[in-house]
Amino acid sequence: MWKTKQFSELTLEELFEIYRVRSEVFVEEQHIVYTDPDENDKNSLHVFETDGKTITAYARIFQDGDHVTFGRVLTTQQVRGTGKGKELLEYILKVIKEHFPSTKVEIDAQAHAVGYYEKGGFKVTSEPFIEAGIDHIKMEY
Repeated sequence: MWKTKQFSELTLEELFEIYRVRSEVFVEEQHIVYTDPDENDKNSLHVFETDGKTITAYARIFQDGDHVTFGRVLTTQQVRGTGKGKELLEYILKVIKEHFPSTKVEIDAQAHAVGYYEKGGFKVTSEPFIEAGIDHIKMEY
């Protein structure tokens, strides 16, 4: 079951699990060195699904100037290849429509994930650039 919570609504267990799974995917698996958590966490809607105990899919959504963005998008190894990533992106867009109607959606996508976002309706709007040591590309929905 998908959940959507503001930072202040997260339980301590949920917050711990969010940080644990983000570390597992981005630091341990992808070897990204970046500041996490950051200030955006406090102003984000956190969307996630659990298997009853651990988070298996997660993202955060927040307003960034004149547009909405989302990031820290992940699925865990246990659900990769099952369609959970597609389901997560559909859920993110549903939440954005509900909470930020008629607001432009822009993201900084990891270059390897461009196809994933294009299948979800996003278009590339920039040349590749480096963020946190990883190739990224700006995209718009």
